[in-house]
Amino acid sequence: MIFFRILVLMFIVFGSGLSQGRYLAAAETYRTEMLAYPYPWSFQEPYSGITLVGDSQLEQLAANPDEPINLSVSKTPQIYSLRQACRQAEQRGSRTLSVAFDYFWVQYRREFADKPRLLWPDTSRYIELIGKVAAVAKEHGLGMKLSVLSPLEIGHGYADETGECGRWMHYRKGLRDPKTGNYSVQLWRQLAWTNNKGTVNLKDAGVRVFAFRERRLHNTPYYVVKPEDIVDISETAKVQVFDGLRRGAAPNSPVGYRAVRVRIRGEGRSDIGNRDRVLVVQLYETPEMDYFSESAEGYLRGLIDRYIAAGVHFNALYADEMHIQGDWGYSRHHDHGEFALRYVSPGFAKQFAKAYGPEYEDFAKWLVYFCRGQNDTVNNLTAKSGAMHVMGDSPRDIARTALLRSRYFDMLGDGVVELFAGAKNYLEEKMGHPVKSQAHATWAESPTIDHVDATEDGQWIWKYDYTPRFLASNTVHQSATACSDYFKWCEFLHGTGNDTAECGWLDRNYWGFSLASSLGTINRVRNAYAAHWGMPREVHDRRSALKDAWGTWPQWSYGLVQNMEHRKVDVLTLYPKDLVAWDERFGSWMTQYAYTNYMPQAQVLEFGEVKDGVLKVGSVSYTTLVAAFE
Repeated sequence: MIFFRILVLMFIVFGSGLSQGRYLAAAETYRTEMLAYPYPWSFQEPYSGITLVGDSQLEQLAANPDEPINLSVSKTPQIYSLRQACRQAEQRGSRTLSVAFDYFWVQYRREFADKPRLLWPDTSRYIELIGKVAAVAKEHGLGMKLSVLSPLEIGHGYADETGECGRWMHYRKGLRDPKTGNYSVQLWRQLAWTNNKGTVNLKDAGVRVFAFRERRLHNTPYYVVKPEDIVDISETAKVQVFDGLRRGAAPNSPVGYRAVRVRIRGEGRSDIGNRDRVLVVQLYETPEMDYFSESAEGYLRGLIDRYIAAGVHFNALYADEMHIQGDWGYSRHHDHGEFALRYVSPGFAKQFAKAYGPEYEDFAKWLVYFCRGQNDTVNNLTAKSGAMHVMGDSPRDIARTALLRSRYFDMLGDGVVELFAGAKNYLEEKMGHPVKSQAHATWAESPTIDHVDATEDGQWIWKYDYTPRFLASNTVHQSATACSDYFKWCEFLHGTGNDTAECGWLDRNYWGFSLASSLGTINRVRNAYAAHWGMPREVHDRRSALKDAWGTWPQWSYGLVQNMEHRKVDVLTLYPKDLVAWDERFGSWMTQYAYTNYMPQAQVLEFGEVKDGVLKVGSVSYTTLVAAFE
């Protein structure tokens, strides 16, 4: 047995990573005094973690590291001190202590439910407290794993330092009397969002109103709205708040999603001709970064420097479910059944205009081309149809409109990822070693969280095909919060994966394994996971066996045999990322066909090469390329 263990260790030290190609640098290794663990073998290393649900817990840990407190994330108390957590980690052979905030668990720790979060990772007080925690961890030979580079958590300090913040636009279509200019449009003005990092308050930043005319394009879902026909009439707008019509948490609650009904009305401007429609745009300021500002990169680097100055040594980043601000509710945020919000900060509008034309610098009016299904004012059955607006009469104009939406989602998602990936590279330079970031991007997956009409016999079994019961995908929600592109997030998440088997429904969900196998081929760490949770032990054991067979973060004994590589196939399907840009009702998946790998065009072009009739992308060679949607 001792001889076998020596062989295993020799394999880990000398045998792993030999065929990893140009993606796995020599520095991707965790070294101890005697042994070296190249990624992904170092993922086998244990670490200890503390999950915070309320600010008071961090205050207590920092003030008295020897005082036991309740650090449970369930209804069953778990009483221990920071010192005890560090000692246990030291005894387990861990070198890392994780400290992260996750508001998801407040459902079990209701004592924190009415206490808003005030300690955010880019505030001075938070850094001071974490510095004290890190000092205790260092006494036990531990570095830190912290949620410092998550766009969801950074913004409060950023706003104070730069005077900038995030900006979202909420759009709603309505009728306008072209003779008098009278219009009246109602929407749910959103006041607060809640996600797994706490509750954030939205600031009303005013409204914009645009008048336009439309005409239906033959017998199609498209209505022609020419850009030159859109006129800004914002000066006519007046707002009425229906204070008694609220949704979500109680009006005075410091936490929880909240919205109030408002009416935007106006009259006049009869000089603009026969424009009988309006687009109302409600603006919000949010406590997050302007990710596209010239100050964004420097701010993140300065934030890292502040943590280092506080004595924090990073071994890893807590980076689970990376995205920009938004509420986690699957079926709220909606007006007339549509997720009608888009992030459009001043920096974003400036960059979009620079890339695609100066007409986009005032982006608000272009949101008319994002409207879908808001034709509820017509007096026929098309009121419930998925009506969309296009820029002209021709097929080229329809495609050009979809391209606008595609470019929007791409610039938003790519820009956020590249900003934070760059900051992570800076952190690794400062630390002098790789900084782990094992996690997946989005909090809700397609098809698992898609919406179907199936109340009588259970919704889960209907979520895996485009049957007539399918109503809409949640992918537009994820795309609008910059987290639907798993592949782009590979630039930040090293050792990434997916959670498509959440909610306990597993039948036919080999899709998660296929997606993980695809991600792992181009990731800096050549192994991705396909997670599952919330199910009976018997089901868990069987899916774990499938996980081992697919090589998606398998047990180490299987990993030895497989050299920590995924199952390989010779068919690659272009991942249909732009479905949501063509029609937001659809998700980014087409079929649950698991016996192929998937990859968006951008990564195929970046990482692929063709030689002797074979396409090689990352660590896998393909003889067949499938275009599922173009």
